[in-house]
Amino acid sequence: MSDLTTMAEYIHDAMLAVEKAHTASVELRNNTNEDALNAFRAQMAELTSHLTRLQNILNNEETVAVDELTDALSNIFTGHSAEYRRTPRMNE
Repeated sequence: MSDLTTMAEYIHDAMLAVEKAHTASVELRNNTNEDALNAFRAQMAELTSHLTRLQNILNNEETVAVDELTDALSNIFTGHSAEYRRTPRMNE
């Protein structure tokens, strides 16, 4: 899977999380109780997780690209991914 495909998946996952958080917020507005509040908090935590992952990649574009290139070259020449990276793998 390419970096571009992985980034598109991250964006798609974040968009789905936004929709779920919005649904939870509407439910909280219409039915204010502890369960609705907990559901809203859970959806916001999920959204925060997706956005943080995206922001981390966008803040370190060059480093991520070099690490992915190093992995690709290592796979070509040695048959396995590079052992050392400066960033976490995008598609674990």
